[in-house]
Amino acid sequence: MLTNFQLRKYLAREVLGKTLRKPPAKERRGPVRDAAYLQWIRTLPCEACSAEGQSEASHTGDRGLGQKAPDTDAIPLCAACHRTGQQAYHRLGKAAFERAHGVSCAEVLARLQAEWRVRAA
Repeated sequence: MLTNFQLRKYLAREVLGKTLRKPPAKERRGPVRDAAYLQWIRTLPCEACSAEGQSEASHTGDRGLGQKAPDTDAIPLCAACHRTGQQAYHRLGKAAFERAHGVSCAEVLARLQAEWRVRAA
């Protein structure tokens, strides 16, 4: 079965004697992705309990319905502080997590992003 583009290409070549080219790929939309940043975040101690060697990259940025936050909005949290513990980020929500752990995600993000810019330069 031919796709719409393949059919138009065939007809243009056979009927009009023209060659159709595929339209350029659309520019990627959506949040920023940075695998190197996430890898670096995972090497840092947990921001809530200071556990070392167990950090996950927790996306803490504000996002719309059904959208993932940009990778640059990730902070290091161990599994217990991120997902599984009673006081975990995903159990409490951002505001309650910040109050429970005395952590300001905005301040942590600003510090980490500044460190990352220095490392990347």
